[in-house]
Amino acid sequence: MKGTKHFSRMNYNVRRGLREIVASDHKISDRDWKLILSEFNGTCAYCGEPASAENRGIVPDHLVAVTDFGELVPGNIVPACQTCNDSRGNKPWRIFISNKFPVDANNRIRRIECYIEQHNYSPCSPETSLTPEELSKYNALLLDWEAFLFKARELQSRVAQRRLLEISHNDEINRPAHSGAG
Repeated sequence: MKGTKHFSRMNYNVRRGLREIVASDHKISDRDWKLILSEFNGTCAYCGEPASAENRGIVPDHLVAVTDFGELVPGNIVPACQTCNDSRGNKPWRIFISNKFPVDANNRIRRIECYIEQHNYSPCSPETSLTPEELSKYNALLLDWEAFLFKARELQSRVAQRRLLEISHNDEINRPAHSGAG
């Protein structure tokens, strides 16, 4: 369907999948999740609310996004109500808190920063996580993907242009003839 941004979603999903090669720890144990929840008293790390029908429950949220090589591990995962998780989107968490909760932003940010320090988390990168050979192959995959996406967008554009010309041509054929008699 036109306008649904299929290429944007596809690009996001492929890039996220490729980044999971680098930041591969994408399972958190039930024990770790329960400990994380208890560190935040079972509430959303952003708004401080417990799970409810209104906020649709508490879910793990990456502080450093997978797209930035963040992992699903203590120190990078905080409990977030689904409402905050959705409204944060891909905004940096400090900016999200500062904009959404300006009155208490410093306290909320400090609480999460203490949590990060306690777990000593720092995000990985391709250069630190992969061998030189793996890094070369990873970078080649990214280039291959860019080339593929470019070709797909180019074809999409050509098809759209052809369809517009066909519609324009059909409109001219079906346009009623004007008579010169008056």
